[in-house]
Amino acid sequence: MRRFLDRYRGAIFDLDGTLADSMHVWDHVCRDWLSSKGIAPGDCLEQDIAVMTLAQSACYVIRSYGVTLAAADIMKEWENMVLSQYAHTVSLKDGAAELARNLGARGMKLAIATSCFPAACKALLARHGLEDLFSVIVYADEAGRDKSFPDIYLACAQRLGIESAACVVFEDLYAALPGIRAAGMAAAAVYDESGAAFWDRFKKEADFAFVSLRELLDV
Repeated sequence: MRRFLDRYRGAIFDLDGTLADSMHVWDHVCRDWLSSKGIAPGDCLEQDIAVMTLAQSACYVIRSYGVTLAAADIMKEWENMVLSQYAHTVSLKDGAAELARNLGARGMKLAIATSCFPAACKALLARHGLEDLFSVIVYADEAGRDKSFPDIYLACAQRLGIESAACVVFEDLYAALPGIRAAGMAAAAVYDESGAAFWDRFKKEADFAFVSLRELLDV
């Protein structure tokens, strides 16, 4: 861990798939929701929306499937479908809590950059006693663009009061790498089963790669 403290003053963590073992919660939300409306989802639905914010995903289903509900109403229905799981059953990834606490204790500033929604994020952090460790949380819908763009990461750095070059981003989504690079930050790839198809490419192109966050506890 010492080499991270020597190189960086801020750590920005993705939530779903990086800090939280929660990707399964979202695997079929959009598909199940469309099916509940009597609409047959396309085979590439999950791939198409993988990097999108919630608002972008809602607009996508309106545009692609002719849904007549407003995007805000669609998002609310999706949020209601998953909130209980974040509040009661979603676990953290192995080593996530220990790593966050250790980094915080050593003086590193911590932020979360997430495509999740505030109520779920806050419920999860509170349940695991981590809410006071992350001084900054920036949501993709708030940033205005998805993670393939640098906006969300730049917002984190600005609110932390740290220059971009002093930040490392922990992320399981390979599609977010261009956004991290455009922000001028280091990328630490974190394995999640949902991104297994892109893992070899991600770990090769990132600055660091970890199958488990627990690996960092001994670095």
